[in-house]
Amino acid sequence: MLFSLERSLPVLAFALLLPMAGHATETTPAPAPAQSATAAAAIDEDDEFGPDWPLGPGREDTGYLCGACHSLAIVKQQGLTRGDWDELIDWMVEEQGMAEPETSERDLILDYLAEHFNVDRVLK
Repeated sequence: MLFSLERSLPVLAFALLLPMAGHATETTPAPAPAQSATAAAAIDEDDEFGPDWPLGPGREDTGYLCGACHSLAIVKQQGLTRGDWDELIDWMVEEQGMAEPETSERDLILDYLAEHFNVDRVLK
């Protein structure tokens, strides 16, 4: 049988295209979903308390004091005045055995709670 270019052309084309067939099924990975600005800021600043725990002075002190005994979500739900938060801390110290915070720390915590978890707060 003699070599015929006309008969060999389909075989040659198939042989050249075969190595590329595997690449046709490869897919590009989907991009990661974008984070909300609030979540990204919380993660960049401090992911320990989550994006619903507002940034600000007293955040860590409040989070550590309250989070030592219970979920921070319970704090977020309360919505108390500064005076009510102060009375609640007294009750926790007297009745629940919580360690008494130093005066400067207590003021910082009360300021944070009164600003972010007051009666006018908006629940998320």
